[in-house]
Amino acid sequence: MSKPRVVILGAGFAGLTAAKAIGHDADVTVVDRHNYQTFLPLLYQVATASLAADHVAYPIRGALRKTGAKFRMGSPISIDHKNKTVKLDSSEVIAFDHLVVALGSATADFGVPGVQEHAMGMKNIHEALENT
Repeated sequence: MSKPRVVILGAGFAGLTAAKAIGHDADVTVVDRHNYQTFLPLLYQVATASLAADHVAYPIRGALRKTGAKFRMGSPISIDHKNKTVKLDSSEVIAFDHLVVALGSATADFGVPGVQEHAMGMKNIHEALENT
């Protein structure tokens, strides 16, 4: 019996955790627009020059090495639910039996006045370096 094909969109904490959890029981392909994962909790140290930017970026392939999961660098441009395929910006089409969408997070200001206008965003290395 063949393993189910699982495509995971996003290689952040959720996507990599899912890949590690099911990597041996399914044919897993992880898709992300970058070939590295940014460890977000340490971005403030990049912004304050306590850490170099390359110290918070980790290769996705290395994180998946012992899971059996494959990695494709790209961005999904369409999902065909009827035919169970994802098309990437490279025109590659990946078939799936199950799809996990783990494409990141959104910053919440919880309605605190002034946060949106005056706080510095820090969701990626570029923003951390820009805010130094």
